[in-house]
Amino acid sequence: MSRSLSKNYLVTTVQPESIIRPSNQDATPSPRLQAAVVTDLTKLLSDIQEALGADPKYLELTGLDINHQNLQWEIRDNGLLYFERQVYVPDTNDLRLQVLRLRHDHILVGHPGQSKTYQLICQDFYWPKLQEFVADYVSSCNMCARNKSRWHKPYGMLKQLPIPPQPWESISMDFIEQLPPSNGYTDILVIVDRLTKQAIFIPMTKSIDAIGLVQLFIKNVFSKHGTPSHITSDHGVEFVSRFFKSLASGLDMKLHFTSGYHPDGTDQPDTRAIFKDLL
Repeated sequence: MSRSLSKNYLVTTVQPESIIRPSNQDATPSPRLQAAVVTDLTKLLSDIQEALGADPKYLELTGLDINHQNLQWEIRDNGLLYFERQVYVPDTNDLRLQVLRLRHDHILVGHPGQSKTYQLICQDFYWPKLQEFVADYVSSCNMCARNKSRWHKPYGMLKQLPIPPQPWESISMDFIEQLPPSNGYTDILVIVDRLTKQAIFIPMTKSIDAIGLVQLFIKNVFSKHGTPSHITSDHGVEFVSRFFKSLASGLDMKLHFTSGYHPDGTDQPDTRAIFKDLL
C-alpha cells in the first residue's frame, strides 16, 4: 500500500487481499488485485479546516501544547488536527458523510464492504465511533442492497400446519397476560381446537410454571377430550420446558413452536380479539 499527496489530489493504491486476510509467507502466491482511487480532496480538506474552528475537541486542544507533550493529537501548520497521522473530521456539515461517499460510493472504489471501507477511511481520516458509523452507512447503502449477492443460507420455506382429521386432534395454546386482577387472577390460558375453533379460557396467575401448566392441561383437555396429536404454541418458557416436552413425548404428542408475538401462527387471532372485546 502506497500513498502520495499532490497539490490537488490524493492518490491511494490499495491491495484488497492484504485487507481481507493476513499475510502468510507459506501460502501459495496468487495474483494481487490493485485499485487506484484518485479523489479530489482540496475542497474537503478546506471544509474540514473551516469547521474545526467551532469543534469542541479542537477548541479543547488549542489551549494545550500538544505538539510537545507526546500525545496522540497534533495540530500541523496546515491548520488540520491529526490523530495518529489521520485527519480528524468534525461532526459538522455532513463532512463525515462526504468522506464515506469518497471511500465507498466513488466509481473507482466500487462499493466495498464494511471492513474494506473502514480500512480505506482509516488510512487518512479519523473520528470517534468510526467503525459503527461505517457499518450503519454500508448496511443502508441502496446500491449494495440491490446488486450484491447474499452469502447467508437461503431462508426456510413456510410450512402450513397439518389439517386436523377430527375435533381436538390438534390444539393451540397461548397466554393472554397482564390483565387487570380479578379474584387473584391476572392471566388467561387460551386453548383452541384448530378444527372447530372451540376455545377454552382458563384463569391463572402469572407465577404458573410447567408443572402447573400440565395440571391445567390434564384437567381441562385430557380429561374431557383425550390426548391430542399436535400442540401448537409459541416459545414460552412453560411450553419449551423439559417437563412439558417429556410429557408430550410420553403421550406421543408432537409439539409445534411458532415465533413469539405472532398469534396468527397458532390460529388464535380471532379468538383472542373477540375475548378481549368481551373484557
